[in-house]
Amino acid sequence: MRQHRLTDRARSASSSSCVVRNTWHRPSGRAAATIKAELTVDRPKLATPPETSSGSSSDGQQQLQQQASACPFLASLPSPPKVKIPWHKRFQQLFAPQQFQATVLGGSSSSVVQVDKAIGFTNFVMPSDPELVRDAFAGELDGTTLQSNIKSFVALMGEHSLVLVQEPRHKYLRGLLQPAFSGSAISGYLPAIQALVGRHLAEWEAAGEAGVQGYDGLKLLTYEFIISITLGREYSRQEVLALSEHYKQWTSGFLAWPWLDLPYTAFGRSMRARNALLDHFQQAVTAARSKLAAGQQVPGIIGSLTAAVDEEGNRLTDLEITENILLLLLAGHDTSSTTLTRLLSVLHDTPEVVQQLRQEQAAVLARHGEQLTAAAIKDMEYADAVIRESLRLDPVVAGLFRVAAKDIDMGGYMVPKDTPILLPLHHLAVNDARWAGQTGQEDPASFHPERMLTEEGRQPGAQMPFGSGPRFCLGERLAMAEMKVVLALLMRQYDFSVDNNTEWMQAVGRVPKNGLPLKLRRLAQPVAAV
Repeated sequence: MRQHRLTDRARSASSSSCVVRNTWHRPSGRAAATIKAELTVDRPKLATPPETSSGSSSDGQQQLQQQASACPFLASLPSPPKVKIPWHKRFQQLFAPQQFQATVLGGSSSSVVQVDKAIGFTNFVMPSDPELVRDAFAGELDGTTLQSNIKSFVALMGEHSLVLVQEPRHKYLRGLLQPAFSGSAISGYLPAIQALVGRHLAEWEAAGEAGVQGYDGLKLLTYEFIISITLGREYSRQEVLALSEHYKQWTSGFLAWPWLDLPYTAFGRSMRARNALLDHFQQAVTAARSKLAAGQQVPGIIGSLTAAVDEEGNRLTDLEITENILLLLLAGHDTSSTTLTRLLSVLHDTPEVVQQLRQEQAAVLARHGEQLTAAAIKDMEYADAVIRESLRLDPVVAGLFRVAAKDIDMGGYMVPKDTPILLPLHHLAVNDARWAGQTGQEDPASFHPERMLTEEGRQPGAQMPFGSGPRFCLGERLAMAEMKVVLALLMRQYDFSVDNNTEWMQAVGRVPKNGLPLKLRRLAQPVAAV
């Protein structure tokens, strides 16, 4: 547990020009991470945050080794050791973030390293200690770190998106969004989720020996799920496909380079698709507000968002709602579809895990019947372990940026104000100290869900697939419920096979180059209650 206490060095610093906000002492075997002092210097703030991905920093931003803190304590700390990365390998940040993180951290035993800026890419520091990463997530609450507002990302998501707004507006907005993701709200969505998943599985089975593209099928399923649950109505397949095309074009902009909003660029096409989606959401918001004014109930998440009101009677604006619906599509669609695609691939090669999942469903059927209620979902502990183990090996979000809001001591190193901080979520998960040095099934590189059912495995460890701190994913429980429904109905009624002979390429998460051809066959004897 963290304990607040000033270290001797921080005490002496408090009498200087530094203003001590708080200091951390963390019992740890790592000397470099033992002391974390968070101090600020009395100097003017920049008028605007620096761009952290364009490759050129703001006028006030320097390389780390060229910056000196006005605080004597922080000025006495060394800069993080520098890792030199060839320019051509910097593109791995976009197209192979897993390999990039391993390259940056693989050759260093330091708790923090730094990488210089390069043409088209910003400089940054990267912590290798999971507790330092959690501190960076939590730092928004005490003004230590800020959400990184990369201009290209802001343009694609919108400045009112929950993932981008800063405190205290973030906390306020999150509070108004929270009811749509409560346990009771998710329980109300489950019948529609079960019906939708059952229909899609039946369609895949009907394809027979021709099969379907597993990745495309799961993307369509999860997209129809999130758009229907969010906007509170059923969509025809034609409507879903049309909106899905806009969505694909929009998300392609996250990996587009250069980030120029011009008619002939990929990024420009992505921005036009974004506007088309927002137009559709605006129509839904206008209709929902009209129903509310007439005293009618509005189903779905949009009903919660349009009805949300604070203690002073303020409501969310139309743009706050539409831009956060866009975020819900990204968070609720790609996280689930990419994770489920990877799961199908892994389960194809681990029949013993499939058998264990089927046995769990037999027990769930005996306790709860065929309807997938909230209680039934909660009882799927092995399915939960399977999903979490998949996310350990292949988290959809490989890394995230934060920015130092002031000069800070990170793991015993000086990190200047406005420095981008790249949080290596994938590297931390696959190198989790809980599993280090184990062999056989327990090998960290092996898919072994049982590890997640141990006392140690039930702890978060170095895993943060849904983030941490004040920005922990609001829809985590909804995403887990959806994935459990897919696994439950698949295990109860179907046998399946996939073509695993493929490369995995970077998109929103890693996806199969061959689309993962999938065949479903009805079980001769469906799983029954025991």
